[in-house]
Amino acid sequence: MKRNFLFLSLIGILIIFLLGGCIEQQQTGNQTPVKKPEGQTSVEQPAVKLSTENYMVDDKSKTLYLFTKDVKGDSKCIDACLKIWPVFYREKISVSSGLNSSDFGTIMRTDGTKQTTYKGWPLYYFSSDMNPGDIKGEGVNGIWFIARKDYTTFIADKDNVKFIVDAKGNTLYNFTKDQPDVSNCIGGCLKAWPVFYAENIVAPSIMNNSDFGVITNSEGSKQTTYKKMPLYYYINDTSRGDTNGQGVNDAWFIVEPAAKGISTTTQNASSSLAIKVISFPQSAHGDTVITIKWEVTGGTAGEISNTAIIWGYKTGGANISDYPESTVVQTGKTPKEYNAGINIPSSGTLYFKAHAIVDGSNIYSPENQISIIQQTSGY
Repeated sequence: MKRNFLFLSLIGILIIFLLGGCIEQQQTGNQTPVKKPEGQTSVEQPAVKLSTENYMVDDKSKTLYLFTKDVKGDSKCIDACLKIWPVFYREKISVSSGLNSSDFGTIMRTDGTKQTTYKGWPLYYFSSDMNPGDIKGEGVNGIWFIARKDYTTFIADKDNVKFIVDAKGNTLYNFTKDQPDVSNCIGGCLKAWPVFYAENIVAPSIMNNSDFGVITNSEGSKQTTYKKMPLYYYINDTSRGDTNGQGVNDAWFIVEPAAKGISTTTQNASSSLAIKVISFPQSAHGDTVITIKWEVTGGTAGEISNTAIIWGYKTGGANISDYPESTVVQTGKTPKEYNAGINIPSSGTLYFKAHAIVDGSNIYSPENQISIIQQTSGY
């Protein structure tokens, strides 16, 4: 009897093990794959996207820039310039919401490489932007600006002359027969000189958006003004950057942008003081002497009792004391051009302004900077 009970118990245990194994195998064979949480899935980033401040960055959030000298649509940044401002290029452009892929294109550079463009402007990085979102290149030398998607006006720099263009590089003009907030270009005149109008002005950071306004002209059309003077295109400008309207009938002229930071305060309100840097190298090898040229204009009597380049290795403010170094002080009468040499150090960045005292008033140019290329050993 005991043997029969023991035998039956062993058979029962064996059946339980067999059934358990089958169930486990069945569960393993029908197991649903585990899905990764949505936060862990890899999502391809668009080649160009918008930052929260509405400027363009690449897929790694590195800031993209525009160069005012590229108004014709080709790149004027070559050789040493490219070490500081590397080109941005993607063979296929995908964009985030808020951007239109049709605004992007590709040019072939003179060195045989390709570069991506936005509305005809070549795109660049800035070598000093180390972290995503850095915008250290914004406003550098008054010719480099973050690439905003909503610029309505921009600055062109062609043949060392700066003038205002629209977002696609088309030149804008003033008419000397106009009056503040009044357009006197009517009838057939408007066929040759179409009006420029943009609803919401966004200009480069060195300009004041408040300098722009809107009028309704004699034809009932809205027209944008700059410094209260109406803005126009010229029908014979067929390509971006063209300035064929300059000086036509001694009445039509390109419009020079007024930059922030240029003082026009004098002891006589009827006179206008100005100081601007004319030329300097954007980059230079260390332990060399570079030359900076500047110009001083205006003033009641035009007496320049003091002018020099003030400089240092940190970005400064609006006072002489913010810059520890100075070139030799010069004097003269306005208008006059000056030049001075600076023996730059072996590395780093040099920041400078032109300063002058005219008729007792201090004036300063906007701050500029020179990137110093460190000399490498020949051994």
